[in-house]
Parts: sequence; structure tokens; C-alpha cells
Amino acid sequence: MNEKNKRKRGRPAEKKGIDRGMILNIALKEFSKHGYGGVSLNKISTLCEVNDSLLHYHFGNKEDLWKKAVSTAFDAYLKESVITFKLLKHLSLKDTAKTLARQFIYYNSKFPELYLVIVHEMTQESSRSDWLIENVLKPLTEKSGQLHRMLVNKGLSEDFPIPNLTTIFFSAANSIFLFNYQMKKQFGIDPFDEKEVKKHADIIVKIFYPNI
Repeated sequence: MNEKNKRKRGRPAEKKGIDRGMILNIALKEFSKHGYGGVSLNKISTLCEVNDSLLHYHFGNKEDLWKKAVSTAFDAYLKESVITFKLLKHLSLKDTAKTLARQFIYYNSKFPELYLVIVHEMTQESSRSDWLIENVLKPLTEKSGQLHRMLVNKGLSEDFPIPNLTTIFFSAANSIFLFNYQMKKQFGIDPFDEKEVKKHADIIVKIFYPNI
């Protein structure tokens, strides 16, 4: 065989660099729509117009890609939260709690896919649900739990059990976006419209922080 025609080992050939952010975004959307079992690497590579071998090379198998897509979305939320928190240093504890609640709702209105993936996986026991608990849900609930305990210690909130409080808050904050079709069909509103997001955030803050 001619030396020029021999296939080189290692990295698959590519005519142009891949857009990792675009691929992870598309992958997360597909997993959020169809669940883990309803998505294949071939489908994602087709949507991204990337060769299967390149997808494997850069992201590994399907579960590796799923983890990377989820962790990238969660990391983006954490970075946004850190920035928000730094800007709130001059605010009181109660105003900080309200603002962080709003920030969480606004983020999920822009990126509802992360919560959809969580909903898909939390309905059953799997290696992915265990991974989500350790890498996403525990860090998230621990932060919200710390804030809640601070409010309780200041007499600004009732001492609700953290499992109940976080589950109710996350569901209340996100359900309107998950039920997007119902909101449009039954009530004639677009939950992703900026005015509706603000209204939803106002209501959630009033419900969860009625006395502060």
C-alpha cells in the first residue's frame, strides 16, 4: 500500500475545528427532549454535522458526552451565581435570598434543559441519577440549605426540612417552563416571555419569603 494512502493513527482527520460549546448545547437539548435512552451519538453527530469518530474522540462514549453536557450547564449556573453573590455583598441577608431566588428562576428560563434532564433521570435509579445527585443536586441543595439556615437563625424564615423545601422550590421555580405547551394552549401565555418570567419570579419570591 502506498504510504500516502495509509490511515494515520490517533486523532481522526477533520477539515475544521469543532465547536465544543455548540455540540454540548445540542447534546443537552436532545437529552432533555428525549431522555438518555432516546438519543444516540449518531443523531447528535448528524445534528452537529460532525463525524461520529470526531465525536467519540473529543467526548468519549454517550454517557461521557451526557456528563460533560450536564456539568457544563451546571458550571455555567454556578459561575453566574458566584458573580451575582459578589454583587450582593452590600445587600441584607433577606434581599440576598430574594435576589438569588430570582437569579435561579431567570437562569432556568434561559436554560430549562438542565432541569428537564434532572427530571428524566430522577424517576429511576441508575449510574446517571447517582452521578447527578453527587455532582449537581448535592452541591445545589447544600448551598440553598446554608442560605435557609442563615435565614432561620436570623428569625427570617420557618425551620422547614431541607428535603421538602428544596424540592418544592425547585419544582415551583421550573414547572411553568416545563409545562410550556400547556401555558400557551390553556392560558395563552408564553412562560419564556420576559414579562412572564418576571411575574413568575415575583410570585415565587412572595410565596417563599412572605415575611421578609
